[in-house]
Amino acid sequence: MAKEDNTNHSPISCCTLSQLSQFTVGICAIVKDADAYLDEWLDYHLVAMNIDNIYLYDHSKQNYLNKWYENTRNHPLYRRVHVTPWGHVEEKAQIKAYKDCILRFGKNTVLPKLSNMMNTTEMDYFALIDVDEFFMPRGNYTSVHGVVKDYLEPYGGALVANWIMFGSANKTFYKPIPVLKRFQYREAAPDVVIKTIVKASDFLAAPRQAWTTEYKGAIQLEQSGKTGASSKALAASPSSALLIYHYRYFSAKEYDEKSCIRGMVFRPLSVKCHLGEQRSYTREEILADGKPLHFAATPGTVFDESAWKLLCDRMPKYRAFDDALSWGDYT
Repeated sequence: MAKEDNTNHSPISCCTLSQLSQFTVGICAIVKDADAYLDEWLDYHLVAMNIDNIYLYDHSKQNYLNKWYENTRNHPLYRRVHVTPWGHVEEKAQIKAYKDCILRFGKNTVLPKLSNMMNTTEMDYFALIDVDEFFMPRGNYTSVHGVVKDYLEPYGGALVANWIMFGSANKTFYKPIPVLKRFQYREAAPDVVIKTIVKASDFLAAPRQAWTTEYKGAIQLEQSGKTGASSKALAASPSSALLIYHYRYFSAKEYDEKSCIRGMVFRPLSVKCHLGEQRSYTREEILADGKPLHFAATPGTVFDESAWKLLCDRMPKYRAFDDALSWGDYT
């Protein structure tokens, strides 16, 4: 397995970059059965990435996040996280959540705020990602704000970033260890699948697929400066400024439960598994069936701890997990 030298990050204040920026960046995410890893994902994006606010749409029927939301209104960090019940929405729940989030909480948009969020700061830009996806600035960039400033603010519309897939690291079962610590082997090259950062005031609609958006002007600039993506894929896979580290699989048992037993948040029980056996497809079965390769869990080939190092630099409490043997992570 190879190792990439992408681990040098300097500690910075949790608020420095967003305070210096002339615009705000929020995240819209739809959430279901993500409680085991939610705090880590929030910490990473609120502190390490300096995201201004995060808007969670709770797709559980029981609205499990409501009590967490009530208990964190005075928390110095999590009070910047806002929860909207979304369990009542069945068809195209993810796309509808993104639209509601942008139009309700974006600057110069049309939907009224909910009564318990009247004092929420309106966002200039929104990233539309899931709670198994982590932004990773590249090159000289240290935050999402910096990438937005150079690649989106001058043009408007939307900017896309490609996935890079992290594997299961041959883990079989769940352990109460952070995702970024436990799964540190990824694929060698970015995936073609993309996610979007959109300027709220330019947003018109989210199409059938949730990866891209429609927006005023219909011009989208890639890092190369060319007009580009209008669907869920961008084959050029630019990676010099920003990638999305996608921890899709976790351990083998968790991925089977996610893709085959519980089902994905944005679609019914998945076609990515053997329902009778309640197991995910193997890579060989995916290839034979002509499905996208990222449907099959792999261990990963390139060691990359950069996201973990970044989180530990900016939130030192996570360094307690650096001694893997003390946590008994053998499975």
